[in-house]
Amino acid sequence: MQRVDPQLPAPEQPVALCPEYIEAQEFQVNSRNAFSRLLTKVKKANKSADKLQRAKDDLRQAGELVRSKRYVFCAIDIEAYEQDHSILLEIGWSLYDSKTDQYMDQHYLVNTYRHLTNGRYVSDEKLRFAFGTSVWCSLDQALKELRKDLDWCVQCDGGFVLVGHGLDSDLRYLQKAKFGWPCANGFGDTLDVNQSALVTICNTDEMYGASISNLHNPPSLGSTLGLLGIDCWNLHNAGNDAHYTMLLFMELIKKVDNQ
Repeated sequence: MQRVDPQLPAPEQPVALCPEYIEAQEFQVNSRNAFSRLLTKVKKANKSADKLQRAKDDLRQAGELVRSKRYVFCAIDIEAYEQDHSILLEIGWSLYDSKTDQYMDQHYLVNTYRHLTNGRYVSDEKLRFAFGTSVWCSLDQALKELRKDLDWCVQCDGGFVLVGHGLDSDLRYLQKAKFGWPCANGFGDTLDVNQSALVTICNTDEMYGASISNLHNPPSLGSTLGLLGIDCWNLHNAGNDAHYTMLLFMELIKKVDNQ
């Protein structure tokens, strides 16, 4: 190697050409089957890497949305009867208005199934809502109240951001209940949340996985809260879970901002 300027001192340490290095693994390819196994392994690794990168991009986007102070974020949680998941016992949601930095929590209990309680597989905490007053009503009325809050979001901001920890299951519950999501123009509704005024979905389980660069086997809501040092009580109450999911969401945003 030749220096550009002979008068310049040589660096004491070699200059890194790449900020990160990936440990490579040796793999012997001596047959068609060995090559096929290698190709499968590479495709799987690339798929995992792409999924992790998308999760990291989504995590950064979530932070940008909070900092933009434009939308209301809505964390939703639903508790179903443990012996029949088609029966919905509770629904709770937590709203965070990024423009005013204000929170609002709601918790509704379905009076049709007042006599049903969990406790065999998950704890029964439905009467221990810690962030407001629980309301007994029909499932239809509870869904109407959720729709009112989402309509308010759309009227104010043109859309809403959904937050959840493993939100896919809650969305399936709402779809089976034929919940109508408000459309972007403020008129009508749709059963498909992706065709609604939805801005984006922020899954805190994937956000946590992105923050530690590991999406494999994401921990439960309670475990994730514990890992981040967030105190919580009476989980498996839909209102409490929605509230703590929103706290987890905000803590993950702060964690990324501080990196």
